[in-house]
Amino acid sequence: MNLSGLSVASAAEIYNLRPEDIYLVHDDLDKALGKVAIKLGGSARGHNGVRSCISALHSNEMTRLRVGIGRPEGEVTVSSYVLAPFSFLLEHIMRRRAPAGEPGNRG
Repeated sequence: MNLSGLSVASAAEIYNLRPEDIYLVHDDLDKALGKVAIKLGGSARGHNGVRSCISALHSNEMTRLRVGIGRPEGEVTVSSYVLAPFSFLLEHIMRRRAPAGEPGNRG
């Protein structure tokens, strides 16, 4: 389903990076939306993109920044949920940049 490891391995070769120099940023269904965690090494825990990176780099020593997306609600399948457009970060940025007096302004 996910072959991102091929691109990561290619970039690692171009920039002469070792697996321990790489930070993988990926979604995590088991974390609440917006929660983050950092982890060094370990298994892919069922994440196809991480599994692809581990396979392509022949190592699991990458640092992972896991960004929570939560689980789908209702009858939405996990694959359609994960592959749907994701605008959380963009919406957060736009709220922070809103002019004075508009929703989302922090100032």
